[in-house]
Amino acid sequence: MSTSGDYKQQHLIKMANQIAHSMPTRDDIAGQISAHMRQFWPSEMQQTLRQIASENPDLLSEDVHNALQSL
Repeated sequence: MSTSGDYKQQHLIKMANQIAHSMPTRDDIAGQISAHMRQFWPSEMQQTLRQIASENPDLLSEDVHNALQSL
C-alpha cells in the first residue's frame, strides 16, 4: 500500500521529468527547467526533489539533475 508521501514523491518525479521533456527548445534546458521550478515550485517541493535525486538518482532525467544544480 502506498502512503501519501510516496504518492507525492512519485508525482514530483513525474512532473520534473515531464517538464524536462516538454521544454520547447533544447537550448539551455537545465536553465529553463530551473527557472520554471523557481517560478512555480515552492521551496519544499524543490528540496524534496533534491532529496529524491540524492537517494534515487536513476528516477530523474539527466536534464533534471542538471537543473537541480542551477537552483
